[in-house]
Amino acid sequence: MEWSIATCALGGSLEEKLLAIAQAGFRAVELFEEDLAGFPGRPRELRALAEDLGLRIVALQPLRDYEAMPEPFRSRNLERAERWFDLMEELGTELTYVCSNTSPLALEDPERAAEDLHVLAERAARRGLRVGYEALAWGRHVRDWPQAWEIVRQADHPHLGLVLDSFHCFVRKNPLEPIAALPGEKLFLVQLSDAPNLLMDPLALSRHHRAMPGQGDWPMESFLERVLTTGYKGVVSLEIFNEWFRAAPPGQVAQDGMRALKYLFDRLGLLLPPLPPGASAQGVEFLEVGGEPEDLEALRAFLEPLGFRPRARHPAMEREVWAAGKARLLLRSDLEENLPRDRPSILGVGLRVPKAAPLAARARELGLALFPREAGEGFTGIQGVGHTRLYLVDTPLEVALHLRTLEAPEEEGFLGVDHFTNVVPRFELYSWILIYKALLGFGVDPPVEIFDPYGMFYSRSLRSPNGAVRIPLNTAEGGGTLVFRFLQSLGHAGIQHAAFQVEDLLNFAQRARARGFTPLRIPASYYAVLAARFALPEETLEKLQTNSLLYDRTPEGGELFHLYTPTFRGRFFLEVVERRGGYAGFGAVNTGVRLQAQAHALGSTP
Repeated sequence: MEWSIATCALGGSLEEKLLAIAQAGFRAVELFEEDLAGFPGRPRELRALAEDLGLRIVALQPLRDYEAMPEPFRSRNLERAERWFDLMEELGTELTYVCSNTSPLALEDPERAAEDLHVLAERAARRGLRVGYEALAWGRHVRDWPQAWEIVRQADHPHLGLVLDSFHCFVRKNPLEPIAALPGEKLFLVQLSDAPNLLMDPLALSRHHRAMPGQGDWPMESFLERVLTTGYKGVVSLEIFNEWFRAAPPGQVAQDGMRALKYLFDRLGLLLPPLPPGASAQGVEFLEVGGEPEDLEALRAFLEPLGFRPRARHPAMEREVWAAGKARLLLRSDLEENLPRDRPSILGVGLRVPKAAPLAARARELGLALFPREAGEGFTGIQGVGHTRLYLVDTPLEVALHLRTLEAPEEEGFLGVDHFTNVVPRFELYSWILIYKALLGFGVDPPVEIFDPYGMFYSRSLRSPNGAVRIPLNTAEGGGTLVFRFLQSLGHAGIQHAAFQVEDLLNFAQRARARGFTPLRIPASYYAVLAARFALPEETLEKLQTNSLLYDRTPEGGELFHLYTPTFRGRFFLEVVERRGGYAGFGAVNTGVRLQAQAHALGSTP
């Protein structure tokens, strides 16, 4: 079975797209009409370019507003079809397809549509070409694949078949089971695209939120399983429309496409050889924070009121572990000179896994870069979001890094890392959803959209199967948003904040304040709104306000208490949370308040 990707999925010139597609390992490509129109050469020169790159043009698409048109458009369509066939012959491709008619002039006449497609297929057959028919979810009269199949069946021509696109199937809630009964030889092309579950018009969803398989929420395995049951052995192609993909480097998009197909086919047991086995992350072992020596001196003063204390140190290198209960931070200033000057920042995260070696091999097969082990370092590092390192930890931290444990009194502290956020440009959000799923088996929460004071905040949260690792992936639109300013300050995507969990947040806040801790200031008006929202007792409200705690409650009675530190040198901030009654979210209702408070604290507006 051949894998393909449509040129409409990527941004850049057609030459850049084809190069990226070939370098990602594809050997087949669907050519979009607009890309051909913008190519600075003849179609035969494009064919030669594709062949030089080892690519076969498997389809020229789409032929629009063709079937069931009144005269004189019907006759004109036959004329333009012949010119279209000329292009196909010059490009060396034998397949095109007709999208169901969207013209307001189209007739609601399935018999007429079948007759028009039969005539078109007959003309294609004279040239050794084939024509597919696809139901667009926003077609004028034909919107569902069973309708399109009935027209193809009625037209009854060997050079006419069905084009089946997962997007149109899912967005129209078409049944999957009947797909398995289709004759495989009448499927001329199968296209894959995923999408998040959003309440949106199908055309708007298609134009703005299509994604690679595994980057959205639809059951792509179930769709492909039904297709393969038909005996289909033709091309499986990725057809993605998404402006964020087109704004991204084409190489990244093409690599994501190849990664998505590997992951999908591997889950169905069809990838040969199969990917090395994956494994779920069992928890967060440590967070890595880097900076210059003067940064770390200020960071120690930032951490001490939170209860962090030094626990281990390298005898020769600038590395030390600070701990508070079960939470550990690896502080280091011994950073490679070739790393970006993005410090101070949270550079990486250590994830506990059963065995690191198979996961590292899986990461390599999925096209992820591995960091070479540094002298004195015992972990495998994968390049995560931006320049973030994901360490695969199967050895105790002190042992792996050859640290000397310091004598220090144990104090009550954090239960561990509750979650950490990856802040990313919009395109990387799709990319990292796929990577966390494909590498570590994470599940994905529903989308969350929140108004930032200066734009829009968009989030998808990932969770390890055991729930011990939670990673909100955040992005934002608007040049004044905190997310945008973070990305601009750091120079790339990264970890913007980390949260630690405690059993009793009020007690923690009071003890931290006694040690000199100053939390992010929350405006008094928030607590007035909170009183109206939940009818909390005055005594509770007073305690929350005195300690700058935020609060949320679910209809089922789950509760979240949380507080934030100020931002450390404009780069990152920390959060402390207490969960009660099974509260599983992140206090999204309070995000706008937090963003406004941070904007005031930073003393900057766009």
